Amino acid sequence: MVISDRPLGTYVFTHSPQDASLSLYNHSFLKLNRSSGSLLGNRLTGSIPKEFGNITRLRSLVLGTISFLEVFLLELGNLPSLEKILLSSNYFTGELPGTLANLTTLKDFRISNNNFKGKIPNFIQNWTKLQNLMIQANGLDGPIPSGISLLENLSDLRFSDLSGSETAFPPLSNMKNLKTLILRSCNIMGQIPDYLGTMTNLKTLVQSQNVLFQGYDDNLYHFRLTDICS
Repeated sequence: MVISDRPLGTYVFTHSPQDASLSLYNHSFLKLNRSSGSLLGNRLTGSIPKEFGNITRLRSLVLGTISFLEVFLLELGNLPSLEKILLSSNYFTGELPGTLANLTTLKDFRISNNNFKGKIPNFIQNWTKLQNLMIQANGLDGPIPSGISLLENLSDLRFSDLSGSETAFPPLSNMKNLKTLILRSCNIMGQIPDYLGTMTNLKTLVQSQNVLFQGYDDNLYHFRLTDICS
């Protein structure tokens, strides 16, 4: 395993065939005072050590296509400066731990193609600084929590492939900065709310594979929207 520094104080892990199975546990890594960490396209195995939560200055964490058997997501709640979490195409399992509610500095949270279970947690309403929220194809159950209405700074909101019972359209009227809204296969039923027509920044709306119908407000058609009522 190789740790390579980048000019802006970030670090990235790479691997060669002979050390592809090395454990992530590495004391030199744990002592780094970096602000950004990325693990993409590796085939690392084993577990992320609990000491990972000691990197208190970490602001960005990107994990993609990694075959970890155990992942201590619990420890992420101890990272007070974390602003960005991207977990894509990994083997993450279990529920999203409640300690993530402590990450009130988060601006970007994206998880996709994992194997989580349980409902989308209510504590996402604590992430009031969020600008991007994506929860897609992770095995989680709906509904989208009503507390999402508190996330007024969102510009990009994406949910897809939620299990569970049918639910009404989530309350999004406070999101005046919203540019992209994707709600695909979320078991949402009922009328598309008219207030979407007043969101002048909204350019993309995808709500396919739900049971939705449009009301009488033609303002929706004033925007460059896609897949409004498919």
